[in-house]
Amino acid sequence: MNTIRRLLIANRGEIACRVIASCKRLGIESVAVFSDADRNAQHVRKADLAVYIGASAASESYLNAQSILDAARKIKADAIHPGYGFLSESTELITLCQQNDIIFVGPSVASIADMGSKIEAKAIAQALEIPTVPGYNGADQNSDVLFSESEKIGYPLLIKASAGGGGKGMRIVNAAAEFTEALALAKQESLSAFGDDRVLLEKYLVRPRHIEVQVLGDSHGNVVHLFDRECSIQRNYQKVIEEAPVSHLGMDLRQKLFDCAVRLGKHLSYLGAGTVEFIVDADTQDAYFLEMNTRLQVEHPTTELVTGVDLVECQIRVAQGEALSFTQEQLTVSGHAIEARLNAEDPANNYMPETGVIELYREPTGEGLRIDSGVAQGSEISPFYDSMVAKVIAFGETRGLATRRLLTGLNNFSIGGFKTNQEFLIGLITRPAFHQELTTQYIAKQFPEGWQPWGEVMHMAIAAAAKAEEGQFDAASPQQGNPWQRMGSWRLTEPSGTPASSWFCIEHAGELIELAVTGCHGKYEVTIKQEDDTDNETFHVLIARPQAKLESSYWQVEINNTRCTLDILFSNNQVSLSSPRLNRSYDFISLEESQLGPAAALKDSSAAIRAVMPGVVTDVLVKAGDKIVEGDTALVMEAMKLIHNLPAPCSGVVKEVLCAAGDSVADGALLIEFEPEE
Repeated sequence: MNTIRRLLIANRGEIACRVIASCKRLGIESVAVFSDADRNAQHVRKADLAVYIGASAASESYLNAQSILDAARKIKADAIHPGYGFLSESTELITLCQQNDIIFVGPSVASIADMGSKIEAKAIAQALEIPTVPGYNGADQNSDVLFSESEKIGYPLLIKASAGGGGKGMRIVNAAAEFTEALALAKQESLSAFGDDRVLLEKYLVRPRHIEVQVLGDSHGNVVHLFDRECSIQRNYQKVIEEAPVSHLGMDLRQKLFDCAVRLGKHLSYLGAGTVEFIVDADTQDAYFLEMNTRLQVEHPTTELVTGVDLVECQIRVAQGEALSFTQEQLTVSGHAIEARLNAEDPANNYMPETGVIELYREPTGEGLRIDSGVAQGSEISPFYDSMVAKVIAFGETRGLATRRLLTGLNNFSIGGFKTNQEFLIGLITRPAFHQELTTQYIAKQFPEGWQPWGEVMHMAIAAAAKAEEGQFDAASPQQGNPWQRMGSWRLTEPSGTPASSWFCIEHAGELIELAVTGCHGKYEVTIKQEDDTDNETFHVLIARPQAKLESSYWQVEINNTRCTLDILFSNNQVSLSSPRLNRSYDFISLEESQLGPAAALKDSSAAIRAVMPGVVTDVLVKAGDKIVEGDTALVMEAMKLIHNLPAPCSGVVKEVLCAAGDSVADGALLIEFEPEE
């Protein structure tokens, strides 16, 4: 047995902090790695040691196997834990570890290679008589062959990248006419994300459930399952809420999934933690093998809470050569656990990722609550990595109790500085359908027109009143230095009864919202302006600043005779509102900027495509002179590990293309201009 005394964690954020926690319990020295963007990150602060590995871009740091290996050798690490994502399923990193006598905390090269290709994994499953979704997973990737196979399978069908997951390289095709474009986009996205454009075709199930089985294996031939998880609530194939065990599942089918997962694990001589994923037809109850993730899963805490097993500890122990300390018969499930992923994103704006500094951060506490995070107040959410801020996990003796505790946790999670999906998550678990049979269509069915937050205009009015009130006390405020903006009582109009007036502009979901604010000293009238002034909406706001500068920043607010208490934070030109069930951030810009500069373009962006956030252009699908139809994809960007297809805002002709594949672009950068058709 090889004892691990010093463990390097080849990851960042929440999962790095999670591994560090298990290291501390085991008395193992933890080593973090960090890029330029993560120099002051939470995982760096929590680890015993930390080593710099490169520039902010993941390709130059966390995805650079040689840099990880060099860091491990530099501090003489006994082992490397890859976490999830990045190099967690990299045969290159394992090979480097083997060549340098460093333990890789994970499965063998052979297991990862076999399961890393969906095509190979499906063939192995079929050989083991594990049911797979009808489709095509052949080696011939000729477009004509793929189209011919799609006709045999029938529509709707799913095009899937062979080399990866997470929703990248996946397209639903509803009719033959859509196939060619969907195939091209899936291949491009797969090549960009995984360096491999091979795809497979599968029959698309109309009401699928996504169910997975956790497995553990050791080097002594033991493979056990740790029961099941429900992962059906997804958006764009990205899991949003997960739970263990699965509800509304018959015992015969449940046991069948367990048997298939263990059979596959034993065939692979699997070492460590892995997850076998299945898709279940909710109408027929037929179950099909989907893929195997040869790593720890984001949702692993739900299994830990219902089994009492520390999966990270198990990974480390079996990597040292130990046998599993329990048999299948000794494993049991007790209670229910549900996990929600709190992301920096704007669900009301097509779930666009958000970046910024966490100006307010208070994690909830309470019975049955667990928070896994890799941030703290002052941490920065950068555009280089994924948008997950924290995971809120709740445990209870019953599913109902776990749900209530999760709701309490989400309600009492205070976070400010950018938008999050906090309200969206609350909306998901408070729908009556949450307690019925779940499918991957859950979000689309519950919010067919897309999710929108309650009272958006009202909260803009509160933010504007708060900014006006704060401006009277803040010496650095533009109101103090600009006599035309300041609302002080020196105005000549004040004695005559005409209140002071200010104008604000909020940049929201790609639009500029103008607000007129009149009043002072905590009493304001806020009017949301419309272009024709016919549908202006006016709010009467009474607002009182905190009496003392305490850790909390609770303001007393009354708007149109409704009272509430809010956390209100100011950061440069951003105002954040936070309270139970509420998390809003609004970006204010000056009137000058609204008329000049990049922001002015938002008023007339109907003939151009601009960058939705800082990122990299991965593909340009048009050139100057091309005719294009409104809604057709013209350009593809990658930002925060997500692929964004940017559509043409109008029908017409491409006037000018101002970028190329591979370009790094800033938020709001002009990328393509169009000549709209008359």
